[in-house]
Amino acid sequence: MDYLKILREDSNLAADFDALFDFWLLDGLEERDTAEGRCTFSLPGKTFARDGAGGEYHQLEDGSIGYMSSEGECGRIAESIDDLIHLLVYSICWHDYCDASQYTNISTLEAYANKRHDEIASYTEMDVWETVVKALGMNSKGNVAAELQKFYDAAHRAPLYTSYFHEDDGTVTESQNLFF
Repeated sequence: MDYLKILREDSNLAADFDALFDFWLLDGLEERDTAEGRCTFSLPGKTFARDGAGGEYHQLEDGSIGYMSSEGECGRIAESIDDLIHLLVYSICWHDYCDASQYTNISTLEAYANKRHDEIASYTEMDVWETVVKALGMNSKGNVAAELQKFYDAAHRAPLYTSYFHEDDGTVTESQNLFF
C-alpha cells in the first residue's frame, strides 16, 4: 500500500500521524542535512520526513529506510516504507525500543514489547490512533514484537548505515548506533 501517498493526500490524517508518531512527511525527497557539508554518510539517500527534534528519515538507494537523530545517532530502521509505517504505528514510539539486551530471544522481546507498548498506550490518544490505523487500511491488532524484530534486523544488516561528522581539527567522529 502507498502509505505516503495516503498521508500526502489527506492533510488531517497527516497531522494526526505526526502528532502520534512525531513524523512530519515532506512534500518530496530532499537532500539530507549535512551540517553545512561537515556530515557524510555511508550510503546514498534522500530525506523524506523529519521529526520534531530535528531527526531525519532517509530513503536509501536500496529502498531501505535510515534515520539520523539530532543527537548523533544514525542507522537503518526498516527495509521499506511499509515496514517503517508498520514500525511507527504498532510500536507507537520506536525510540523507546532500542535496548539491544531485550532482543536476545522471542519471549524476552515479547515481554519487552508488551510492557513498553502498554506504558506508551497509557498516555497516547488511542482513539486517534484507531482512526489513523483505519484510514491507512491497517489491522488494529499488530504484532509489536514481530515489528520490533524487523527493526532490529534492519538496523544490524550490513552494510550498516552510519554518518560521519568531520571536525574542524580534521578528525572524523562516527555516529552512534540506534541500539544501546
